[in-house]
Amino acid sequence: MEDNVERGAWSRLYCGIVRGERFLGNFLLLIIRLYWGGLLVLAGLGKIMNAEGVADFFASLGLPAPMFMAYFIGIVEIVGGASLFIGLFSRLFSIMLVILFFAAYATAHQEALISFFTNPNLFIMESPFLYLYASLIVMCFGPGFVSIDYWIGKRLCCKRSH
Repeated sequence: MEDNVERGAWSRLYCGIVRGERFLGNFLLLIIRLYWGGLLVLAGLGKIMNAEGVADFFASLGLPAPMFMAYFIGIVEIVGGASLFIGLFSRLFSIMLVILFFAAYATAHQEALISFFTNPNLFIMESPFLYLYASLIVMCFGPGFVSIDYWIGKRLCCKRSH
């Protein structure tokens, strides 16, 4: 009898810790989405407002259609950042952002990409790293329960019959 009481107390304690961790995880996802989504919107606006300079940089990298790429990447960053910020279609846009930031490494930060295993500090010190990291987190774990995606998913496809 005493064993069951003790097990029940440990079980309640453990379940409470798990619930707390879930709440903190969702809160962390919200902070990541708001912060990095907002910064992405600003980065995209910066690219569009300085499209000529960005196009010149892209041309120096040998990218095709540099002016088009400047606007395209700026728009992807604005829309993707806004998507992360409000939590709508955030997984879809985070996939696009992950591709975008890997492309940034492959073009503008090749040395850092090549030295990923030999000199990881070089990789993480480059400007796309934290955007890539935030996008990967949202892509893998979703936007959290403080998001439009969560509530749409809960209404459309995740109802449980009781």
